[in-house]
Amino acid sequence: MKALFTHSLKAGLLAATLLTSSSLLAQVQRVETVTATSSEGVINEFGPQSIIIRSSTGAAPSRYTFRETTTYVDEYGNPVSTSVVKSGLPVTVYYSQEGDAMVASKVVVRGINTPSAAAAVETSQTTTTGVINTYGPEGLVVRTETSADPLRYTFSKTTTYVDENGQPVSIETVKSGLPVTVYYTRNGDSLVANKVIVRRSAAVVPAPEPTVEKRTTTTTRSTIIKGDD
Repeated sequence: MKALFTHSLKAGLLAATLLTSSSLLAQVQRVETVTATSSEGVINEFGPQSIIIRSSTGAAPSRYTFRETTTYVDEYGNPVSTSVVKSGLPVTVYYSQEGDAMVASKVVVRGINTPSAAAAVETSQTTTTGVINTYGPEGLVVRTETSADPLRYTFSKTTTYVDENGQPVSIETVKSGLPVTVYYTRNGDSLVANKVIVRRSAAVVPAPEPTVEKRTTTTTRSTIIKGDD
């Protein structure tokens, strides 16, 4: 009887161990399957329960819900208050799929002015003020008063366009002749624009004065006077 009880006890302990191991394995597997995905676009709507993003690819807007642990930061990783998050701002949303819902874990908000972001811009970027000479999908050429040759800037995925009040500007309104201030960093031989401040009123940057070469020609005439024979 004692041997039977001991055998039953060992069997029970083994079953409990296997059950615990299976439970832990299932938990590990669930953790591994929860992966974060990112999506870039512009905020279409923002509310206390969710955020709707309009993608640059032209697809239908996507809706993301929030958690209490959802964080909001700027492009430099500094915390951002939800009070400044609004429609029209470019964002990158990191989210996980939970059933039919996309739950945002982190929202990177670009194009806002925070003290930390301003300090980062001041220490890592250079500015140029001038007038747009040409503008295209691959770059921006700016004519300035301080440089004889126009300066060319390339874009990145995080390049933002704002007006002088810090409000987002649609790239469709950016065109030749508008005055701008370009915040940029140097990457090798390239100047990469991080932020472009577009001003509404047009300004004229005078073109360099042409060089005029002056020549002076001196003509000498000799007169021969013949005497009387």
